[in-house]
Amino acid sequence: MAKKTKNKSKSIRQTRIVTEICIATVAIVSAVYVLKVTYDHTEAVPASPFIEISDNTESNSELVPEDPNKIIYESIEYPTAKKFEGELILVNNSNQYYGFNEELVSVTAKINEEERTSFAGGDDSVQVRPVFYNALADMLEEFYQEKQIDDVVILDGYRTAEEQQNLYDADLAETGLETSERVAKAGFSEHQTGYACDFTTSTTWDYDGQGEYSWIDEHCWEYGIILRYPEDKTAITQIQYEPWHYRYVGIPHAYYMTKNHLCLEEYTDLLRTSYPYESQHLEIQYDANNKCEVYFVKPDESSENTYIPVPSGKKYEISGNNSDGFIVTVYLEGDGQSVSVPDEQPTDNTTDTIGTTDLSTDIAQ
Repeated sequence: MAKKTKNKSKSIRQTRIVTEICIATVAIVSAVYVLKVTYDHTEAVPASPFIEISDNTESNSELVPEDPNKIIYESIEYPTAKKFEGELILVNNSNQYYGFNEELVSVTAKINEEERTSFAGGDDSVQVRPVFYNALADMLEEFYQEKQIDDVVILDGYRTAEEQQNLYDADLAETGLETSERVAKAGFSEHQTGYACDFTTSTTWDYDGQGEYSWIDEHCWEYGIILRYPEDKTAITQIQYEPWHYRYVGIPHAYYMTKNHLCLEEYTDLLRTSYPYESQHLEIQYDANNKCEVYFVKPDESSENTYIPVPSGKKYEISGNNSDGFIVTVYLEGDGQSVSVPDEQPTDNTTDTIGTTDLSTDIAQ
C-alpha cells in the first residue's frame, strides 16, 4: 500500500513538471511571435526637416560666436504725454506748444557768472534752456577766437504765451494783415520752448548772418544748433527767412539736417515715415568718435504710458516730436556731447551710413 502511494506522488510531480514546461514553451513562442510581428510592422522614422543634422559635435556657440556689437533692446514704460516734450519737438503753425514748467537760465546772469566777454545778453530777462545756453556759449566763444568779433548779442529767448500774443497783435497792427508772416501766434512759437533765440549785434543792432558772421551758420551744427528758418524753406516752415533765429536740437540731428539741407519739419517727417523702430534705423556718424542711430516710436494713445524699446547698456535719449510719437537717439559710439575737429563741413553730396539693426531679440514688456 505504501509503495502505491509513493508511485502516485511521483506521477503527480512528473505531470506538473511537464505542464509547466508546456506553459513556458507556449509563452516563449508567443513572445517570439509578438516580437516578429512588431518588427515586421516597424518603419524607419525620417529625419525632421526642421533639425539640421551634422557630424560636428561642437556647440552652436562655438561654431558661431556671438556678435559683440549686437544691440539688445528692452522696453521701458514712458509717459505718453511726454510726446509733447524734448529737444526735437516741432512747434509751428500746425503744432501747438502746451508748456511744461521749462527749466531756464538767465543768459546775462550766466555770462556774468562765467566772466565771459565774447558775447552778450540783451537784458536780464533773456532766458533759455541750460543745454542751449551751454551750446551758445561754446559756439560764440569759438566764433570770437576765430574772428575776433565780440558784438553778438542774444537778444531774445524764452517768451511767455502773453508776451508772444502781444508781439503777434503788434505785428498785425503794423502790417494791417489778418495773419502774420513774421510772428507766430501764442502757443505756436518756438520761443515758448526755451530752445530758440534771436541774434543781433551791438554795433548795428541788426543781424543778417553774412560776411564774417557766416562762420556761425557753417559751424553751428557742431554745437547742436540749426538756423531754423532758412531762406529756401519758407513754403514748408510758413515763416519768412530769419537769419537771426537759431534753434537747439542736439549735435547728431543738427549735423544730419545741415548735411542734407533739411528743416526741422522735413527731418521729423523723415524719421516718422522712413525710420520706425520695427524697420530700418537711421545711422549718423558725424566724426571719427561719435556714431548714433535714430528711430521713431508711435505712442500708445489708449494708455497713460507707452512701451518704448531702448538699448541695454547703451546711452540713449528720448524726445517727443510734439504730435504723434517719440524719437529715440542711441549713442553707439561716443556720447554726442562734442565734436572732434571735423575734416570737412557737411555738404549735400556726402552720404550718411544708413544701416539696419537686428530686432530679432524679444522685447521685455
